[in-house]
Amino acid sequence: MENTERTTQTSLKVKSSKCKDTIRKLYAGLEKIARAEEYKIDDKMLESITKDFKRFFEIGNKESTRTVKPKFRHLFEKEILKGMFTDQHRAISLLEKKEDSPINGDTLLLRAMSINVEKESAQDKILNSIIEILVTKCPELIVFAKNNAGYEGITPVHLAILKEDIGILSRMASTLQEIDELRLSKEKIQGICAVGPVFQDTIMMSGTPLGVAALKFNKEMFAVVLQHFASGLDVTNDKGDNIVHSLIKYAYLQPDKLNDVLEMLSFVLHCKFVTTDPIFEEKKWKIRKQARKLLMMTNQEKLNPLQLAAKKQQFRIFEFIMQSEVYHSRESGDGLFNEEVYDITEIETLNLEEDAEENEEEHIKHEQHESVLEYLVHHQTKNAFLFADFMPVKEVIRGKWKSYKWWFNGWFVIHIIGMVLLSVAAVYRSKLTGPVSRNNTADFAYVVTRNTFVTGVSIIGLLLGLSYLAMEISRILISRFQFKAYSNVMKRVLRHFSAPYSNFIFRIYFILFSLLLIVDCVIAAIDASGSLSGYENYCLIFAVIVGWYLVMFFLQTFKAFSMFTVLIQKAVIDMLKFALVMAFFLVAFSVAMYMIMQGADTEDDDFHAFSTTMLKMSTIMLGIGELGILFQARHPYLAIFVFVLFVLLTTILLLNALIAMMSNSCTDLMNDCGGVVASKLHCRLQKLSVILFLEGFFPRCICKEVGVKKRKYRYDNNEWVRNKQRRIWARSSVHDHGGTETEKSPDPLNLTYQSQGIVSSIMQQLNPEIKEKMKQGTRIYPATSSTTILEPSLKRSLSNTRKTDITKISDRTCDVCQQSGVQLEETEAVAEEFDEKESY
Repeated sequence: MENTERTTQTSLKVKSSKCKDTIRKLYAGLEKIARAEEYKIDDKMLESITKDFKRFFEIGNKESTRTVKPKFRHLFEKEILKGMFTDQHRAISLLEKKEDSPINGDTLLLRAMSINVEKESAQDKILNSIIEILVTKCPELIVFAKNNAGYEGITPVHLAILKEDIGILSRMASTLQEIDELRLSKEKIQGICAVGPVFQDTIMMSGTPLGVAALKFNKEMFAVVLQHFASGLDVTNDKGDNIVHSLIKYAYLQPDKLNDVLEMLSFVLHCKFVTTDPIFEEKKWKIRKQARKLLMMTNQEKLNPLQLAAKKQQFRIFEFIMQSEVYHSRESGDGLFNEEVYDITEIETLNLEEDAEENEEEHIKHEQHESVLEYLVHHQTKNAFLFADFMPVKEVIRGKWKSYKWWFNGWFVIHIIGMVLLSVAAVYRSKLTGPVSRNNTADFAYVVTRNTFVTGVSIIGLLLGLSYLAMEISRILISRFQFKAYSNVMKRVLRHFSAPYSNFIFRIYFILFSLLLIVDCVIAAIDASGSLSGYENYCLIFAVIVGWYLVMFFLQTFKAFSMFTVLIQKAVIDMLKFALVMAFFLVAFSVAMYMIMQGADTEDDDFHAFSTTMLKMSTIMLGIGELGILFQARHPYLAIFVFVLFVLLTTILLLNALIAMMSNSCTDLMNDCGGVVASKLHCRLQKLSVILFLEGFFPRCICKEVGVKKRKYRYDNNEWVRNKQRRIWARSSVHDHGGTETEKSPDPLNLTYQSQGIVSSIMQQLNPEIKEKMKQGTRIYPATSSTTILEPSLKRSLSNTRKTDITKISDRTCDVCQQSGVQLEETEAVAEEFDEKESY
C-alpha cells in the first residue's frame, strides 16, 4: 500500500511539473508574439503557438461552469507567477541564448492583453484568438489581480478598458454571466481595484473599473462596466474616492481635459445612461439615488466632492456640483418670485454637529474637515476671484462681514489710539537731559515709572501686548481651522507666504508686536529701578515700526486699500527672490573691488575693510556716492572695468528685472474677472481672510452663522439619514420664464395656486384672455417693462430668510401671455455699493 501511495504521489509530481513547464512555454510563446521581429516569427510559428494554447485548454471539450479544472489551478500558483521562463521553454538554439524572463505576477491573460501589436496584422489575429481561448476556458483569469508591488491589483478588465476594446470587455461580461456563483462570486467580480503606486496621477488612479472607464470618458464602456463589473455607481477605491472624486483629481492633473470631465460628470450624475440602455430602466430609481449619493460621500480625507473641487481649485466643477439637485433647488411662491435654495453647509466656516445644542460646548472640527472658504484664502488670485464671485459664497461672506465689521472697526480704532499714544510716548522717552557722556551712556528726561504719561502708556502697551498674545494662544487652543495643504511643516509655511490672502504674516507681526511691547515695559521698569542700566528703548523702536505696519491689516477691508496689502505681499516674495540673486553678485564684486583697491593712494577708508567695501558697493548700485576714488587705485582701468560690469549686471539688468516682475504682479492683480472690478473682489477676499482670522479665536457665541438650520434626507457615515441637520440659505429673485423641466409642475391645481400673486391677480382682472387661461390651469407670468418695482407690502410679506436681489431685466416673450417677460440675470454692482456704504 505504501509503495502504491508513493508511486501515485511521484506520478502526480511529475504530471504537475510537466504542466508547469507547459505553462512556461505558453508565456514564452506570448513573448515571441510580442517580439516577432527579434524572433523572426512566421505564420507557421504563430499557428504552432495557437495550437499549444488550444491543446492545453482542450478546445472542443465540454466545460463545467461550476468547477475549475485541476491543471488550471497551476496558472495562479506563486511558483509560476513569481518565477521565470528560460531558453528551454523558448525552444531556441544555444547560439541564440537569451536572458531568463521574469513573469512578474502576470497571468497568461494579463500578459496577452499587455502586448501591443499592429491592428489587423497576423500577430493581432493570433493574439485575439488566444485571448478568446483564455477568457472562455478559464474565466478566473478575467478578475485575477496582479500581485506586484508597483502594479498591484490590475486585472485584464482594466486593460480592456484602457485599450477601449468593447468587444473583449463584452465577451468577458458574457462569460462571467454563464459561470456559477459558487465558482466565481459576484463580490470578487465587483471588488477588483488597482492600488499600485505606479497608477498614481494616471488614468488608473481611480482603481475601480468603473472609475477607469469614467476617466477614459468612454460612455459605452462605462455602461457595460456598471452593469457587469460594479456593484453600483457608488463604488470606491482604497482611498475612499468614488468616481466623482477621481474625475476632480484628474481635472486637476490634466487641465486641458476639464470639458471632458464636466461632460462625464453630467453623464453620470444626470444618469443619462439610463435612457440609452433599457437594462437600467428597471432599477432607474435606485441608480438615481446612488447618483445623488456620489456627491455626499466622503473619502478617507473626509472630503466630499464639493470640498475636493474647492481644494483642487476646480471652480467649474464646484459650480456644477453646487447647481445640482443635492445642493440647489428652486421653489416658486407665486408668479413674480422664485426662491432659490442652496445648501451651504460645506461653505459655512463653522462646524455643524448633528446633536449640538446652542448652549452646548462646540465640537471642534477634526483635521481635513475644512469649509470651502478655508481653501479659498489659499488659492491664487484668478481662481480665488472665480469662487468669491459665486453667489452662495459671496452671500456667506457678505452675511458674516455685516456681523463682524463692528468688532473689527472697533478693534481698528483701539489700535490706532494705542499707536498714537505709543508714538507720542516714544518721542518723549527719546529726549535726553543733556549731552551724552564719554562712555556713550545717555540720561533720558522721561523715564518709565518716573513720569505719569510715559508710565501710563507703557502699561497700556503691556495690556495691548498681552491681549494680542492671548488672542493667538486662544486660537491655538480652539483650533477651529486646521487646513493643511501639505503634511510637511516647511511646505505649509511657504504655502502661507505665497498665498496672497493668507493672514499668516500678520499673525507673525501681531506676536512680534506683543512680545516687543511686553519686553519693553518690563525692561524699562527694571532699568528705572536701577537693577539694569544701558537700556535705550530698543524694543520700543521696533514696536512702533511693526505697530504702524499692522494698520495695513485693518485697511485691507476698505476697497480703496485692499489691493495694496496683496501687492505688498506679492512684492515681498519678488524681493526675496531678487535679494538672493543680488546677494551673489554683491559678494562677488565686493571681493573683486576689495582686492583691486588694496594699496590705493587715498585717505578714504571705504575699501579698507571688506564690510565697508560691501556697503560702498551697495550705495554705488543705487547711484549714491563718489566714484573719483576708483582713479586712485593702483590699477585704475581695472577698477573702472569691474565697476562698469557691476553696474551693468545689477543696476541696469537686475533692478529692471525686479521692476518688470513687480509690474507683472500688479497687472495680474488689476485684471478684472467676469466684468467685476478687481478691487471689489480683492476687498471681498480680504474680508474673508479677516473673517477667518476673527473666527479663529472668537468664542462660538459671538461667531455669525449664515443661513438657517434644516433637516434633510442625506447620506452620512455610510448610511442614509432621514433628519440630517444641514445649513440652508435662500434668496428670492424675479421669476425667470425659462427654467428646467423639473421646475415646472404638471399639476394644474398647484400651478393655479402658485400663480395667485398680487400682480398676477391684477392681470387676470385686466385681461380676459389671461383669466380664461387661468381657469384652464395654465401658469401665467406677469408682464414687466424695463424696470420692476416691488410694492412695500409685497416686500414685507417675504420671509426674513429671503433676500431680494437686484436683477437686470431683458425683453423676452412669454409663451403663455405673449408679452414681455423677465429673464433672471444676476448683477451685483448696486448691491455691492450699498453694502460698502452700509459697512463704512
